[in-house]
Amino acid sequence: MDILYLAHRLPYPPNKGDKIRSFHQIEYLSRSHRIWCACFVDDPADMTHVDVLRGYCRAVAAIPLNRKLAAVRGLVGLLCGGTLTEDFYNDRRMWATLRKWSQRVHFDAVMVFSSGMAPYGLAVSARRRAIDFCDWDSLKWAAYAQNHRGLRSLLMKLEARRLDRRERQWINEYDASVVITDAEADDFPGQSPGAAGFSPRGVSSSQRTRITVIGNGVELRPYAPPPTAPRVGFVGAMDYPPNVDAVCRFAERVWPLIRREIPEATFRIVGRRPTARVRGLARHPGIEVVGEVPDVGRHVDDCPVHAILLCVARGLQNKVLEAMAAGRAVVLSSAAARGIGGKDGRDYLIADDPRSAANAIVSLLRNPDHAAALGCSARAFVQECFNWDRELGRLEALLTGEHKLPHEALVESRTNAPAVVAAHVSAG
Repeated sequence: MDILYLAHRLPYPPNKGDKIRSFHQIEYLSRSHRIWCACFVDDPADMTHVDVLRGYCRAVAAIPLNRKLAAVRGLVGLLCGGTLTEDFYNDRRMWATLRKWSQRVHFDAVMVFSSGMAPYGLAVSARRRAIDFCDWDSLKWAAYAQNHRGLRSLLMKLEARRLDRRERQWINEYDASVVITDAEADDFPGQSPGAAGFSPRGVSSSQRTRITVIGNGVELRPYAPPPTAPRVGFVGAMDYPPNVDAVCRFAERVWPLIRREIPEATFRIVGRRPTARVRGLARHPGIEVVGEVPDVGRHVDDCPVHAILLCVARGLQNKVLEAMAAGRAVVLSSAAARGIGGKDGRDYLIADDPRSAANAIVSLLRNPDHAAALGCSARAFVQECFNWDRELGRLEALLTGEHKLPHEALVESRTNAPAVVAAHVSAG
């Protein structure tokens, strides 16, 4: 098959959540199909990785994206009645690329990664279209709005409402819609008024049948026994607002309680592009802001305990899975644990207030054997439940049409019904 793959960000290197998922999708599909990948590059440093991606694809169109100009374009679109998300990625160079490719190739399937690329996927002729929302961006915008005030909050609420309507339209317009967890499927647009701040708008239950859950996998590295040093870690992209908020809240509200009990404890923050707010945390006693590193795995291993206390956490948190896969004890907020599916007390510990989080982390740091046992249970759980080939085999079946969604099976059964029965139905 010739598959057009559209992504809002270059799917390589797999060093953050969306790029991990999109890269593995391309790598898996490229084993049996011809992939044509069109994507944006929002980090100039990533241009050096385009040739690596070409090793998996028949062709790659990597279009540089100026985030400041795109943000202005998105804001203008929002104020003119559209969505910030769509206009942020509305680029004439991408349209030109897709027109050129469509003249050369008859695509059997279009695979769209993220809501920002949805309009492009609908404009290309193909036998079958699928979109991977991963998680609902409308709900994410609504959650952001709750953490801001004034004009910024109002604009975020407006984006959430408009994008919610567009997501529901896309569910109907694409042959298959994919999300990353059962929790996201349960929160499909219009069905989660509490989380999104929306009022119910009568979404048909038939839309739910168009949504398929396809999870992530985890690549297990060789197990290294955890160190005994009283070190707490957080590994993630440090320009991503939920991560920034999480480490800053932890440093201000939880870390002083931990240092009061264990003065020699250290908190290590690892991840690319730390913001000024994150870099400023290095002023706190015992906090190390490491920034981007060539080997993330080593830094995951170096911390016997990881604290991932996110307030906004849609979808599946790869930073959690990676720490669990390394066999490290993890303390989570309920929001961060929601998509994982493990068991509190067996695979991780849940703490939703500063005192509970501090107590849990202090207990683990003081009892290395307990921390190691929790980490081993976490690793076993991840190994059993998160398998790339299993999940991506289901994605391939969606694109080839081998896997029929309930609404497609119903249409097919009606199409293939005996003529006399069809005539009777139409007459009745």
